[in-house]
Amino acid sequence: MTDEFDVVVVGAGPAGENVAGRVVRGGLSAAVVEEELAGGECSYWACIPSKALLRPVELAAE
Repeated sequence: MTDEFDVVVVGAGPAGENVAGRVVRGGLSAAVVEEELAGGECSYWACIPSKALLRPVELAAE
């Protein structure tokens, strides 16, 4: 394993995942840096309708 990468992607949301995938398919190495949720918040809370309906209940419970 090396600590050198051709591309460093900041953010693992939908766009970051897409960029990293294209970079790797193109034969380069990539590192993805994400502080919170891999896949971005969309996959967990906001964009998918069923998740959007469940999130307010989870927030109220907190």
